Amino acid sequence: MNKKSCNKECNGIIKEIIVKGIDFPSIICVEYEVDGKTYEKKENLVMKKEKNIVLGFIPVGYKTKSLIEIRTGIKATAGNKVNVKYEESNPNNAYLTDNVGKVTWD
Repeated sequence: MNKKSCNKECNGIIKEIIVKGIDFPSIICVEYEVDGKTYEKKENLVMKKEKNIVLGFIPVGYKTKSLIEIRTGIKATAGNKVNVKYEESNPNNAYLTDNVGKVTWD
């Protein structure tokens, strides 16, 4: 899908978050409506490192937060609204504008 061809924007509602476990990314499922027809989009939920967990001075892990929550302040939970950008001629070609980004572990 070419993101440059997506020229219209609407609000979608998060239907569910499918947690795949620690080794696989969670999947966000969003439902949005265009011209009275309902569409559904599933994407991997992009997570960013929020803070390190340390035991004394030894790092033992980290906490993550969804990119949607970082950019909008709204938690990625079922029932919340997110921005969806779609192609006018084919609304099935869509992506979540606040869930786009490269994961960097800094």
